[in-house]
Amino acid sequence: MAFDHLNVIERKLIDNLRSGKYNTTGGIGAGSAWSTSDITVFGQFPTTDETKYPCIIAEMTANGMEEQFMGQELTFGTGTTNAVGELYGVGFNIHIAVDRDSSITGVWTDTSVDTAGSTTCTMGDTAQLTVGTTVSGSDIAPGTTVASVTNSTTFELSATATGTSSNITATFSAPFKERRLINFLMLNCANVIMDCDFNDTTVEMTERHYSGFRDIGYNPQLEIWAAICSMVVIFKNYR
Repeated sequence: MAFDHLNVIERKLIDNLRSGKYNTTGGIGAGSAWSTSDITVFGQFPTTDETKYPCIIAEMTANGMEEQFMGQELTFGTGTTNAVGELYGVGFNIHIAVDRDSSITGVWTDTSVDTAGSTTCTMGDTAQLTVGTTVSGSDIAPGTTVASVTNSTTFELSATATGTSSNITATFSAPFKERRLINFLMLNCANVIMDCDFNDTTVEMTERHYSGFRDIGYNPQLEIWAAICSMVVIFKNYR
C-alpha cells in the first residue's frame, strides 16, 4: 500500500503558507514573507463565520496528474524494496482574499535618500511611497511620515529634517491594503509555494508547476478582493 504522500504534501504546504516561509531548501536566502499572525490559512473552505481576512485557502483539486511509470523492483529509502515506482502529480488551487479591513504592514529600506534640512527629500524612486508612510533614519525626527509625493524622485516629510545628508539609509513602513495587499500576497504566495521545503518529510519532489494567479478581482457587494492560482506538485511514489 502506498504511503499517504498526499496528506504529507498538503500539510507541509499549509504549514509553509501559515508561516510565510520561502527559499528554505538548502538554507539559500531563507526568510519569511509574513508572520503566522498576519494571515489566516485554511486547509479547506471555511464557513462564513470562520473566515478571517486576509486569508489563504489551499484546496486540493486533483491527484494522479502527469503519472509516469519508473519501473519495478525499485528501492525508495530505508526498508522499502521491490516496489513499483512512478512519478505522481497532485494539483492544488491556492485562493487568497482580503476584505476592506485587512491590512499588513510592509517594511522596507532605501539607501538613496537625501535630506536638505527642510521637509523636502529626494531618493532614487518614490514609487512605493504613499501619503502617511512612516519614515525613520538619520536626520529624520521620530514619528515623521510622508506628507506628499512630488514626483518620481522627490517627496515631502511631515516634519523638517534635522540635518543635511546624502544617501542615508531610510526605513519606510506602510499598511498594505485592498489591491496593494492582494499584489503583495500574490507575489509572496508564489515564492512560498514554489520554495516550500519538503526535506524533512518522506516525500521526494521532482517538479513543481505554478500557473500564476488568475480571476483577480473585486466583489463590490461583499467588499472582497480575491485571486486564485493553480499548482501541480510531482513526487516519487511507490506501491
